[in-house]
Amino acid sequence: MTSFLMEPGIPTIDDALGPLIETLREGADPAVRAFAALTLAKCGRSAVLAPLVAALGDTEKVVRRAAAQSLAGIGPEAVPVLVAALGDPSWIVRYRAAEALGMIRDPRAAPALIGMLGDPEDHVRFMAAKGLALDPGGPATDALIGRLDDRNPYVRRMAAEALRNAPTPLGDAVASRIRELSPGG
Repeated sequence: MTSFLMEPGIPTIDDALGPLIETLREGADPAVRAFAALTLAKCGRSAVLAPLVAALGDTEKVVRRAAAQSLAGIGPEAVPVLVAALGDPSWIVRYRAAEALGMIRDPRAAPALIGMLGDPEDHVRFMAAKGLALDPGGPATDALIGRLDDRNPYVRRMAAEALRNAPTPLGDAVASRIRELSPGG
């Protein structure tokens, strides 16, 4: 089945990496750049990590979202570069890096996401809480409790959701209180 792929002249994944990375970086159409990001994730090569992290700061939301999804799809191998991206000066990059880390659900990301609960940007704190909500409990609990009085109502709500999901008696208590406060609850 794979013997025809070894024929001379048949391009390999490695042959496609360069053009895909170039398209991601320089393509005129945001939809094409987003498609390049999604395709790069399927290549299974560590060489795609840096270009995908760079795309987290793209000018177009569709490309940033595709880059985050792609990095999340790569999985645990992407955790170190995503943790490093949390230090980017752009809140948009930090937001998308936190999003991807949350989707990966790797325990190594929890300390970094906990740290991002203190980010000056509301969007980043929200995404860090959301990421922790996907895998709640442990050391995140105290940090999430601290966000229940965040100045942003969306961050407060996401922290409460994360605590509600925690496999602890606190999670049960928070879930009960959310039901009480919900309309019709």
